[in-house]
Amino acid sequence: MTKLWWMRVGQPLVGRYPGVFYRVALVAGWIAWHVRGEFRRNVIHNLLPLCDGDARRAKREGLRVFQYVAQYYVDLTTLPRRNMALFEHEHLRITNPEYLEVVEHNGPVVAVSAHAGNAELAIQALTHRGRGFVALVEALQPPEWGERLLELRSSAGGRFYEADFGGVRACMEALKQGQVLGVMGDRDIQGTGICVVMCGKQVKLPRGPWELARRTNALVVPVFCRRLLRDDFEVVLAEPYRVEVSDSPDADIRKAAQRYAALLEAHLRRDPGQWVVMEEFWRVHACTADPE
Repeated sequence: MTKLWWMRVGQPLVGRYPGVFYRVALVAGWIAWHVRGEFRRNVIHNLLPLCDGDARRAKREGLRVFQYVAQYYVDLTTLPRRNMALFEHEHLRITNPEYLEVVEHNGPVVAVSAHAGNAELAIQALTHRGRGFVALVEALQPPEWGERLLELRSSAGGRFYEADFGGVRACMEALKQGQVLGVMGDRDIQGTGICVVMCGKQVKLPRGPWELARRTNALVVPVFCRRLLRDDFEVVLAEPYRVEVSDSPDADIRKAAQRYAALLEAHLRRDPGQWVVMEEFWRVHACTADPE
């Protein structure tokens, strides 16, 4: 409950003076890097394959991970004060902007990103083009903490739901209405993932994004984010695609997930320190069997 107390007490001050606290977050991340040994080891282990086994580089990038996690909480506290209609023009640098046309069309869109930069903020900013936006996020404990983060995340105009039965149903309805769904594609938090190859390792990525896109014939838009400085970001849009519909749903979903995995690996190799995953990813999400 300490995090919840600090969030409630500190939000008015942090939200009013974000520039100062983005700098404070760098110091807080540096301290956490040195005192949270278990998380430090996890992060280094996560980054080693992305750094081609270079341990020194993995450690350097790992420190950045901790600092970016701290800055993410500053992002959250500023959301109620953000003018998201202006955020795209003031804080985003967009790579492959020609793919933005799909965000503006009337059909359903599944924007699939990863825990890098602050993708949920970037995707939400891109939807201020007359499109409704919903997102599925991980349920957090204790429930009061999870509810507070849902409240903050939804304060900028989108609707955020926990990835449970009710949340999935709400997002399915939103897709049927032609809205944009934002989901993370790099962590199988529900344990029902699909096995793919990434960095030469067999890991499970979540099944949900591709299953939802397949059911609703939604266009999949891979969206990757990279923090540049404080609350300035680069957003990289990859070529949109649809999940195939054949007589083998699992094969269709695996093919779509593998295509995303290749894009994700390329993005993370470009700037490994952006990947703010604190669990030991390659162990937690390892496949128990070879992909078919």
